[in-house]
Amino acid sequence: MAGFMFLLFPRCAKVVSPTGGPKDTIPPELISSIPKQNATRFSDQKVVLEFDEFIQLKDLQQKLLISPPLKNKPIPKQKGKRLELEFTDTLMPNTTYTFYFSDAIVDNNESNPINNFIFAFSTGETIDTLLLKGKVKNALTDEAVENALVMLYPTFTDTLPYTTLPSHIAKTDKDGKFMLVNLKPVKYKLVVITDNNGNYLYNQGAEEIGFSDSLINLADSNFKDIGIRVFREVNPHQILTGYDRTERNILTIYFSRKPIGPLNLKPVDESKITDWYIVEPDNNGDTLKFWITKPEILERDTLLAVLEYQKTDSLYKLNSQIDTLRFLFYKEETQQSRRKGKKEVEPKKEKGFAVNTSIPSGGIVIPNVPFVFTLPVPVKQFDASGISIFNVTDSISEPPVELLADSINPRIFRFVEDWKPNISYKLLMLPGTFTDYFNQTNDTLMINITGADPEKYGILKINLSGVYKSAIVELLSEKGEFLEAKSVNGNGTVEFTFIKPGKYRLRFIDDANGNGKWDSGNYMKHIQPEKIFYFTDEKTKGVINIRANWDSELQFSFK
Repeated sequence: MAGFMFLLFPRCAKVVSPTGGPKDTIPPELISSIPKQNATRFSDQKVVLEFDEFIQLKDLQQKLLISPPLKNKPIPKQKGKRLELEFTDTLMPNTTYTFYFSDAIVDNNESNPINNFIFAFSTGETIDTLLLKGKVKNALTDEAVENALVMLYPTFTDTLPYTTLPSHIAKTDKDGKFMLVNLKPVKYKLVVITDNNGNYLYNQGAEEIGFSDSLINLADSNFKDIGIRVFREVNPHQILTGYDRTERNILTIYFSRKPIGPLNLKPVDESKITDWYIVEPDNNGDTLKFWITKPEILERDTLLAVLEYQKTDSLYKLNSQIDTLRFLFYKEETQQSRRKGKKEVEPKKEKGFAVNTSIPSGGIVIPNVPFVFTLPVPVKQFDASGISIFNVTDSISEPPVELLADSINPRIFRFVEDWKPNISYKLLMLPGTFTDYFNQTNDTLMINITGADPEKYGILKINLSGVYKSAIVELLSEKGEFLEAKSVNGNGTVEFTFIKPGKYRLRFIDDANGNGKWDSGNYMKHIQPEKIFYFTDEKTKGVINIRANWDSELQFSFK
């Protein structure tokens, strides 16, 4: 009977929205506003925008850009189809204000954004109408820079980006493009910064900057399209940023940049001790390792030392500075020693140390490419006679190697050899080749290597023209990783040999000062970064395919 009653009273149908039909892809549309778009003589403290459908806001405070900038952004109030912006700052007279909303306003259902929505009004009798467009790229990578701040100034003092808010601003999109609207028919100074802290001012050393070599003259045209390259300047502040002693034999000191000028470190109570450390900089040069070479200094758990160095003042001038640093070394205690209250005794170091090689045993060696030894510690002496190379294939000994110490890193040594194709070699290093400051010597090293077969590699020749002074050609992986570089003075041919088969790219540097490296720019000195070009063509998109036993050749003009 219960089942029969169930059939008499079926469940009520659930009301649902109809399905099907095209998806809404139309963004909201502004239908009215107070003031009207491009209105003049505006004097209120609130802007009201009315749209044709319900809206919502996506990161409005981060995306909204007001030009000229206000000290405080307006307070947003959104309800239904309306957005109100209430000002807490007093608007300047006779000024055109432009609101760049980007894609912060979307519809309520499908989140369709109003892309590049711009609203403007004037507090004066007229509204400015001129336009400036352009694109911002990174000077080193040639990639588009997103969210860079493009700033215009109606006056032309060089210090403006450091101290003064711009009169007009805009941000670049994901393609690096920007557009400034509602500009006056006057000349402007143009500066671009990455503005990491959002204060509309340039923070030198922490942000990137780019600038136009000449003033932007909008009096002659209502359209401009310019390109700007941003770069990171060398940090002008030379200061001590930190120090530590994570290992007993290494004191590490950190600077804000590669230190310039005299540098000296000495124990406060041992003024007679000299030559008690070896300095090793990192790749950037701003971090220095001080390797302790004297036992009487090494054994101290607490070391007070006086650092004498150069420090920049408020005028960016270097002055002598003396700081006392306290280096502490904490030995790790084992769980058993802590439990028993015993002091952990450091294990006695074994004699001998391993030496790493740039080519592992069983590897391939390329003729005239430096063979590199990397030591775990600096050494006080070396004896190249401890290294011998035996030609296994022909059963003959090779001439003694000429071992050279690296000019910067005290733990690197290298030699160059004209390895023969497909010849097997045995490299032997005997103990005593390297001796460190505590009279420990290297372990025996023996590796087997083989001379590279040229037929398994490719060659790439690049004929250069239009070189002003000198140029640098860099071979990159397909992903843009640096592999090798060649320099040339004037026009000429650069050749890369023994390239493994694969896909590569090329980067060209106009080395204007001829120092063999890419140099960044300097805003205050009006120096642009050295120009960089990437090889490209329509067919391969700049990718160069290298094949084994094949010579490739291409032309490139810096003009």
